[in-house]
Amino acid sequence: MKIIKFDIQQGIYHFETEYLDTELHAHPAVEIVMAEKGTFDLKTPFFEESALRFAIIDAHTLHQVTADACCIKLLMLESCNTLFNNRLNQLGIAFTHGVFTAHTSSEIFQQLETFGNNHSLWLTTDERVNNCLQIFRENDLEYQEMIESLKAITFLSESRLSHLFKEHVGISLKKYLVWTKLKKTIAYLLQEEANLTQSSLQGGFYDQAHFTKAFKNLLGISPSKAYNSRTLQFLFPSV
Repeated sequence: MKIIKFDIQQGIYHFETEYLDTELHAHPAVEIVMAEKGTFDLKTPFFEESALRFAIIDAHTLHQVTADACCIKLLMLESCNTLFNNRLNQLGIAFTHGVFTAHTSSEIFQQLETFGNNHSLWLTTDERVNNCLQIFRENDLEYQEMIESLKAITFLSESRLSHLFKEHVGISLKKYLVWTKLKKTIAYLLQEEANLTQSSLQGGFYDQAHFTKAFKNLLGISPSKAYNSRTLQFLFPSV
């Protein structure tokens, strides 16, 4: 698998692979899957489709993707405002139970990638939430320390802050902190000569078990399987 882009600041992650085999999982990013060669299968709690060439899976939607001996492009975009959905509407794309699928390959992939690169999709319409997101990106704090920092910059109570954040981002502060730690850990693995344990601790996880649980819940595969298989081998350089 190739990593084309892994940009935590922009919230854009682009991969290419010949093989995918995930369990049901969900993450705070829209996922766009296109098969240039071959097809893939997609399963959600609501339906199952085979021989697909193109799919868009909305953020926070449980899904499972399997593909073998094909050429898959995978794009993940963190979208916290209406720009992306407005663009989908312009293209005539509507989600059904959080998913849009097609059995023919689509040029929409490139259009959406360009759109994501040219717009700050991760920004919300509330400056207080944007300041919170920036704190997540720039600091390595544990949950209670993070809450105190966010309360200080927003001048909100913890309950009001939690409600406002979930309203704009789609998940709780605690879950978003785990998502942030996971992205940072993967970035360390890509950039540093460190093993899984070292990188997970550097990324802010308590231990390897904590990291493994988050990895599987958010990406649909265990880190040990990813490390030892062709699925996500590109994420973990040999050390």
